[in-house]
Amino acid sequence: MTELRRLGIPDATYLNPLTHGLEKAGFNLHKDIPARLAIEFRDRPGYFRGAFLSPIDFARHGGNFRILPGICAASSKPTGTVRLYVNPDRKSISTMAVDIRVTSEIVLARIILLEKFPNLPAEENRLTFVPMHPDPAGMLAKADAALVAATGPSTAPEGLFSIDLVDEWSDMTDLPYVHGFWVVRENMFTGEELRTLLAAKQAGVEALASVDASRRSYFDSFSYDFGSEHVESVAEFFRYAFFHGILGDVPDLNFFSSAADSSVD
Repeated sequence: MTELRRLGIPDATYLNPLTHGLEKAGFNLHKDIPARLAIEFRDRPGYFRGAFLSPIDFARHGGNFRILPGICAASSKPTGTVRLYVNPDRKSISTMAVDIRVTSEIVLARIILLEKFPNLPAEENRLTFVPMHPDPAGMLAKADAALVAATGPSTAPEGLFSIDLVDEWSDMTDLPYVHGFWVVRENMFTGEELRTLLAAKQAGVEALASVDASRRSYFDSFSYDFGSEHVESVAEFFRYAFFHGILGDVPDLNFFSSAADSSVD
């Protein structure tokens, strides 16, 4: 019996189109929170064939990783996927409660605050992050603002002021926000496996036509092709993160090439 090939991916509804038929194709989907996936993929070479990582996890851990071309999850419309709730009686933000499951979204929140709302945050070195479970009301009871990342369709609780950070990013850069992409280890992936993941994405996107209208409107807010504007968005995200001292340098976006990286088990 052929051993299943393991892929690490966050358990998020908007990623469903990318995994269409992968288990039938011999892949085992290992679902976990983004931060833990990134650490496992870094520390356990050979355990995963690939992992779906956020941009900041790739930047921090991906020295010899390769990005798979043609596949990502991105959005530019308000989807409620990344919301920043703000206490209305605060004139500045010195503490931010953050969803403990996420990584890039924390960096996105800091970039948006520093770039678009300079009157809100205190000095950068005074912005304290408080890790908490994603409960907006409970988080705001202990912090000036609360960052919550939704893994599926969601609405903001009534009476709470929130900023959709994906919408703010798109407004600021005229680019979609890239939530993540497939990452593989150099010389440990094949062109055939890439073609399987590309076919799964295509089949998953086509299958959305058959879902009910309410669910389809949610998925219609996302895009799954890793085009030139998505590459530019990730590069811009890294530049902002470097400018604000979050990253030590601007990492290269190294893509997998089946011609160069074609080893097999």
